[in-house]
Amino acid sequence: MTCREPQRADDQTAKQLVQLYLPEVEVCLHDDGSEPMMYDLDLWWPDGHAEAMEVTIAIDDDLLRLDLRLVRHGSMIPARESTRDWTLGLASGTTEVRAVKGKADHLLSLVERAGVTRFIARNENESVTAIRMLRRLGVSHGYSFNARREPPKINIVSPGTARHWIQPESINKVVEDHARRNEKKLALSGCDERHLFVLFDFTSPEGWNAFVEEGEPPEMPLHLPDAVTTVWAAWPMGRNGPFYASPPVVWRVRRGGRWEVLL
Repeated sequence: MTCREPQRADDQTAKQLVQLYLPEVEVCLHDDGSEPMMYDLDLWWPDGHAEAMEVTIAIDDDLLRLDLRLVRHGSMIPARESTRDWTLGLASGTTEVRAVKGKADHLLSLVERAGVTRFIARNENESVTAIRMLRRLGVSHGYSFNARREPPKINIVSPGTARHWIQPESINKVVEDHARRNEKKLALSGCDERHLFVLFDFTSPEGWNAFVEEGEPPEMPLHLPDAVTTVWAAWPMGRNGPFYASPPVVWRVRRGGRWEVLL
């Protein structure tokens, strides 16, 4: 039998990561679109038996859309009225990036006149009208420093800080949700061993918390359907995040067991 190469980027990534840990296993394309409900990959072992693998991506769609809006409309504003360098964090689900950009400079000048240089906590400095208006626009927090050069800059960022308040075991809930969504496909595979490979995108707050902040799997066990015998969870860009080269992180768990760190 000829081993066909996966075509989708996520399948290719899963293949590479599986073979880093299991170099003796041949990972081949299974879902060629010829039939409905086909799982993604075959794992062929040296003894000739095959195991099924379905690949899925955990991604925060709201955060991805917000990041794309920031790229499209720009995230840096030269200040004309405010006098300090400001960083404004947007709340998840914010859609009107242009409205924030259009009004931030004036509202921040009013914040400065009120003697405020930061608003982080939800109710911090809520008596300042301009801060309430910024929050209504979709700004979750802001902080500032003395301007390093003229004109001062206002930097608008996506809500990455929300990742710090995610519970460590939340990665289990994401995996369990993906297992439920894919259990029927794996149940129809006819294979004794059925793998789910969950790739965590950098927009996933659960992935960021588990792989970067915590750095180790949660102790709480997973609750997996019978159709899923093994789960792989991966953070392909490594613990240094998406902007710095570092080895990928891969965990694995068998149904009824606990997470183990593979890479």
